[in-house]
Amino acid sequence: MKDKKYIFGLTIIILTFLVSLNPYLLIFTVPAFIIGVGILWFSKTKILAKTLWTVLPLLFWYPSMHLFFYLSGIIGTATAQKLDFNFPDNFKGKAIVVQQIDGGQEIIKKDGREQLNFPENGILLYKGKIESGYINHQYFYVTNAGDRKKIPERANYMFWDDAKTKTSSSEVGIWFEGMGMATQIPPDKLSEYKYLEMIVSSKDSLEKYYDFQYNKRTDSLKYEIMKQCR
Repeated sequence: MKDKKYIFGLTIIILTFLVSLNPYLLIFTVPAFIIGVGILWFSKTKILAKTLWTVLPLLFWYPSMHLFFYLSGIIGTATAQKLDFNFPDNFKGKAIVVQQIDGGQEIIKKDGREQLNFPENGILLYKGKIESGYINHQYFYVTNAGDRKKIPERANYMFWDDAKTKTSSSEVGIWFEGMGMATQIPPDKLSEYKYLEMIVSSKDSLEKYYDFQYNKRTDSLKYEIMKQCR
């Protein structure tokens, strides 16, 4: 029968190794790992076993951490809420989804993906809820005939001089804004709603959609449409 100190110490080492694959928890796992190693070395197990269980977790932690994040990303994206954002052909500007509002678009699913169909003004009232966490979103232009053309997603790091991803400044893409920050206080009973915002624009036209007056007009239109819906 194995030494109880060996079993106890080894258990602590294995558990702390697994938990520490999330590097934000190292502040807690490192002290526990050291305690586990100490208990292990006070056991009567052979020196070789003690050495291996002390060194191997240190050697394998870094590659295991990257593998953990890689697999988490794949699994997280595959199991995340699947949304298709469908815009009128050639739409440009700020697009807003008002979530969980009565009178909004019903939840429509096609091939397992929710279909969010934006009107010409870019403000979609939606009965559904957009979940946080991993993202599995796709963006499309939809013609009058129903044909869809994918719109690529963009990121602010494309403005950096050393950005690895290069794209034409005139090519339209989606700039994800996240939860909206209104330019004005919402009217009575409208402050409870959550918004998801994005901008459909080329890089060279993006600045005008950050303009304060533009966003103020957009928010005013959003609130007016919401009041009519309630």
